[in-house]
Amino acid sequence: MATRTRKTIFLTMITTFGVVKNMNANGIVQNSLTMDDFLDDKRIDQMLTLKNFELQISDKIVFRGREYYENEAVVDLEETEEGLWYAEVMGNDTYEVEVKLSGKNKIESYSCDCPYDGDMCKHVVAVLFTLKEELLNTIVKKKTDTETDFKKLLQKISLEEYQEFILTHAASDKKFKSLFQRYFADKDSQMDIAKSCTKHLKGLIRSYSNGDFIDYRSIHGLADEINRLLDESQLLIEKGNFLNAFILARSVLIEVIEIITYCDDSSGYIGAIINSSIELIKTIAEEANVTMDVQKEIFDFVQSAISLPIYLEYGDFGYEMVDIYSILAIKLNKQTSYLNFIDGQIKKASTAEYSYRKDYFLVRKIAFLKATGNISDAQALLQKNLDIVDVRRGEVSRLVEEGDFFSAKKLIIEGIEIARKKDHPGTVTGWEKELLQIAFLENDIETIRYYTKHFAFDRGFHLIYYNQWKGSFNIAEWEQEIEKYIEEIIARVELKYQKDKGKVWYSPSTLLLGLLAPIYIEEKYWDRLLSLISNETDLDQLLHYHDHLLNIYPIQLLALYLPAFERKGDIVGNRREYADLAIKMIMVIETIPAGKDEIISIAEEICRKYPRRPAMIEELRRVIKL
Repeated sequence: MATRTRKTIFLTMITTFGVVKNMNANGIVQNSLTMDDFLDDKRIDQMLTLKNFELQISDKIVFRGREYYENEAVVDLEETEEGLWYAEVMGNDTYEVEVKLSGKNKIESYSCDCPYDGDMCKHVVAVLFTLKEELLNTIVKKKTDTETDFKKLLQKISLEEYQEFILTHAASDKKFKSLFQRYFADKDSQMDIAKSCTKHLKGLIRSYSNGDFIDYRSIHGLADEINRLLDESQLLIEKGNFLNAFILARSVLIEVIEIITYCDDSSGYIGAIINSSIELIKTIAEEANVTMDVQKEIFDFVQSAISLPIYLEYGDFGYEMVDIYSILAIKLNKQTSYLNFIDGQIKKASTAEYSYRKDYFLVRKIAFLKATGNISDAQALLQKNLDIVDVRRGEVSRLVEEGDFFSAKKLIIEGIEIARKKDHPGTVTGWEKELLQIAFLENDIETIRYYTKHFAFDRGFHLIYYNQWKGSFNIAEWEQEIEKYIEEIIARVELKYQKDKGKVWYSPSTLLLGLLAPIYIEEKYWDRLLSLISNETDLDQLLHYHDHLLNIYPIQLLALYLPAFERKGDIVGNRREYADLAIKMIMVIETIPAGKDEIISIAEEICRKYPRRPAMIEELRRVIKL
């Protein structure tokens, strides 16, 4: 079921007061800086707290938020769990606000479901002012306590008091009245829930429309309102009131499917509502206890809706509806109706040279024929359409389940040829992986070795396939196999380099590093890895292998890093790159303490060399001060 999307802004906070820890990509602490260092560098904003938040946001938002606070627009403030506060703010609408606090002061995060696109809205500000007041005086009760008290209150109210309350509020609040009537529609045979819901939806859409268009800002608020109707539908399903649940979901779908043609749905809210409506209808159709009358209503609606082009022209909505159509056609013995629809779609799509839609409906027809026991018709149609990948794949799966590996492999090999003629390399790869899986089932070692080796190095290094390749040999065999492969790679790279010499910028060692380093790491050939990177001059490439070689060759690594630091100092060109260089220097000092003085000397030399780069000097001073 759809859930309302809320914009949430998470603030990066300083986790240790007075100290900030920098970590590299692997989570290793690289250095510690005092709070004063960061404030002097102006690299972070002041921490956001209940005491200072109004100083860090625009005066306009503070003023408007204070007005809401002073007018007591913040209601139902409660701490739902440790540090997590929830409130509703009354305005043009009722908006939900959540604030996460660390302790009683530090603001970790905040969110509001209003359509405001800025950082902090007036509703959040109003809640922060309220929290500031509440936490200085007393602690609000936990939600569990509030719920207990509320239940006790309900038990004290008489039937007459309930009825008087409902009548009073229904007279002044049309939304409340409509909600109440829809929820209890099964108690009133005169209630036209479809008419009520449609009227409500049309009014909502008009209120959020700007002429004949709904803009991005308005979509969020509209989607939030409509999702409440879908929530009602879900509640009715849980009550077992399947007819009214369907009517609600259907009403939403009918109205909202049209919106998709004249709104800015770049956020995806409207598409999500359409999908959720269809999913609710599907849930009802699949319910074991739903009556045949309700099933027929759903079937008639789906049959009518699916013929409209909009369902197949916008997103995948139509394909989801076909699922419901298929389910109910079987339940209601409406196979002919469903098959006529499918045949019509196939015919309509056949005018295109290649059509995904045609293939899709052919696959659906085969599946439907099988599901309804028409195995011979399904098999005949399948044999005519083996050029469709999903059809062939389904037949391969059937043959594999039956243990007919020979026929399955024959179909796969034919599929590879078809895919190559169509220039579909992804499909070829998929079929080859199917051959590998059959090879495992047959314990076909030769095929296993061929494909695992191929996939281990196909557009990168893939450890799972590498280990499968390796696992097909015993220890002695593997030593010979991997040495043979390494020699082949070196010979191939050298041949290519000699052929392209003078035309390309790379050296053989650059290619070999990418091809052989993963193998050397897996095989723990640390001496070969060190030798391989010894020709590398790029600092980032060298540091990629730092953790692998640090414990064995720290001094050798340092000898490679020193000239790389100097070269890096010559090419860095902005504050981010200066800071990155400083962080890497500090990391090497921490992990190879013997190199501290030499690295500091390089940092000092870079500063002397480029005196007109104050930002770089400022960053490298962090290294020099160590």
